[in-house]
Amino acid sequence: MLKTLFGRGAADAAPRDTDADWEEIGRTNPYYGVLTDPRFKSDNLTDEVLADFFRSGVQGIEHEVRWLRGRYPDFAPKSALDFGCGVGRLTRALAAVTGDVFGVDISDSMLVEARQNVPAGATFGRQLPDRAFDWIVSLIVFQHIPPERGYPLLKALMARLAPGGFVTLQFALYRDPRHASVPGGRIVMGEDFTTISNVKALRKLAKGEMVMFDYDLTVISAILFDAGVADIELSHTDHGGFHGACIRGRREA
Repeated sequence: MLKTLFGRGAADAAPRDTDADWEEIGRTNPYYGVLTDPRFKSDNLTDEVLADFFRSGVQGIEHEVRWLRGRYPDFAPKSALDFGCGVGRLTRALAAVTGDVFGVDISDSMLVEARQNVPAGATFGRQLPDRAFDWIVSLIVFQHIPPERGYPLLKALMARLAPGGFVTLQFALYRDPRHASVPGGRIVMGEDFTTISNVKALRKLAKGEMVMFDYDLTVISAILFDAGVADIELSHTDHGGFHGACIRGRREA
C-alpha cells in the first residue's frame, strides 16, 4: 500500500512524519497546499479562482507535452500516473491527454477534493496500482518528502514505468544561504556546498507545516539509470531560493 511505501517502516529513520502534515494541510487548505498563492486559501476560494487553479494544471501539462514531443516525436502516452496528485490539478489535465490516469496521494482529505467532478478516464487512490504506465509524472511533490522515504518511492514508481515510457519528475536539490536554517535543509550553496542537518528543528514543528527537503542527484540518477531511464535531461527550478531540477526522460524500450 502507499502508506507502507511512504514508510511507516522507513519513517522511523526519517526526520518527520510528513503524512500527518499533508493530511492536516488537506483538511484545512488543500488548494493552497498545492499552490501557495493566497488566492487558493480556503477562505478565498470562488468558482473563478478554482477555474484558474485547474487551468494552471492544464497549462503545465501542455508545456510538458510540448517538451516531450519536441524530443520524442512518437510521444503519445495512453496512460499516466500522477504521483502526489493532491486535489487533482494535474490529474485532470493528464486525463485529457491520455484518457487513462491514476492519481495517487497519501492524504485522504486531498483525495476527497480530487474526487469531486472527476473527468472521464481519471481514478484516484492511496495505493500504487500494480500495473505499468506510459508516463509517470510527479511535480512539486518529492521536495516535501524526506529523502529517506523518497528514494524507495522513486524506485517503486520506476518499477511501474512501461518499457519505452516517459518520466517528468521534479526534485529540490539545494538552497540559497538565506534558507540555511529553514527546517528540512540538507545542501546549502554559499562559497562552497555545505550539508546541514535540521532534524531537531523538524521534530519541533507543529503538525501541518510544509517542509522542503533537498535530494542527492547522484542517488536519483542511479535509481533512474538502474530502471533503464538512461536518456534524461534536466532543467533548473527555483522556488524562491530553493533550487532543484525537473527531470524528463524515457525508459529504454
